[in-house]
Amino acid sequence: MKIGASLLLLSGVLSVSLLADSNTKQKSASKDKPYTLDTCIVSDEKLGEMGEPFVTSYKGQQVKMCCKSCNKDFAKNPDKYLKKIAAGSTTKK
Repeated sequence: MKIGASLLLLSGVLSVSLLADSNTKQKSASKDKPYTLDTCIVSDEKLGEMGEPFVTSYKGQQVKMCCKSCNKDFAKNPDKYLKKIAAGSTTKK
C-alpha cells in the first residue's frame, strides 16, 4: 500500500511540474510576433489544407508551416524564410 501511495504522490508532483512548464511555454509563445501569412513559410501551400499547421517559434517570431516535415527545410536556413514574413507575402502557387 505504501508503494501505491508513493506512486500516486509522485504522479501528482509530476503533473503539477508539467502543467507549470506548459504554462511557461504558452506565455513565451504569446510574446512572439504573430504569423501574418495564410500560407506555409516553406512550401507556400495554403495553411490548413494538409491538416493542422505546424507552429513553432524562431527568434521571437511565430512561424507556421503546412506540416512538420517543412521544419527540416526551415531549420537549414531560417533567415531566408523569415524574409517572407517581413515582405508580407509568399509566392502563391
